[in-house]
Amino acid sequence: MTDILTASCHCGKVHITMPAGAAGVLACHCGDCQKMHGNFNAFVAASRADMTVKEEEALVWYQSSAASRRAFCGTCGARVVKEITAAGRWLVSAGLIDGPTGRRIIKNLWEPSKPDWYDLPKVAS
Repeated sequence: MTDILTASCHCGKVHITMPAGAAGVLACHCGDCQKMHGNFNAFVAASRADMTVKEEEALVWYQSSAASRRAFCGTCGARVVKEITAAGRWLVSAGLIDGPTGRRIIKNLWEPSKPDWYDLPKVAS
């Protein structure tokens, strides 16, 4: 394991680094995630101030609710981040993290919104 997690979009243009001590994986089952990702989405959350972003100008932002906005890579379309605006936290799509993370899902969010065709992922104890 390393002290830093790195993430990149599909084309490799956008790169994000964050402390490995960032929160564990959050699995979100809300309607927005279902519509935007075609399924639930898993995120790793950290303070934006603790991240470095290479090619941040390649991100295209969308105000998805009053409390948050989302960004995708303008080149490849990978859904990169959800920003919880007031908290200054970024939720980076966990599938974009390079290599093993040593992380497990620590919490399911918006469980009642989950469709009936899958079971909730197990939460690490």
